[in-house]
Amino acid sequence: MPPYYRQLLDTAKRYMEQGEHSVAVIVAQTACELVTEFAFETLIRPHGLTRKEREQLLPRNYDLNNKRVNALYVVLSKDKIKARSFWEGYTTHANLRHAIVHKGEQATAQQAKASLSAASTLITHVEALTVAAANAS
Repeated sequence: MPPYYRQLLDTAKRYMEQGEHSVAVIVAQTACELVTEFAFETLIRPHGLTRKEREQLLPRNYDLNNKRVNALYVVLSKDKIKARSFWEGYTTHANLRHAIVHKGEQATAQQAKASLSAASTLITHVEALTVAAANAS
């Protein structure tokens, strides 16, 4: 069975195919945040922190578009993700998700398609980096 973030990405694709564009964007962002949480849990493990230390260090959300979350990700992964070619598409996606959830905006079919593409690319990148780091430790 694929990881939960992959299952959510598949669910987002189904919502998009059904014309539920805004829901697709929201679910895709949830998948992005779950792969980021997976990355943090994996990348922090070799540091031998206690549960309390992990709770104090790890963020309350896992949106890589958040400055604090992004800074911690870069420190743990050594991945300068903002320099990646897909970053602009991801930030557009994350900002759209924010506008949908907090301002009531609606996504178009074109926006949903771009969002799912950006989310899929980010997930593939973070997943590959995390798996490689886990195998190296």
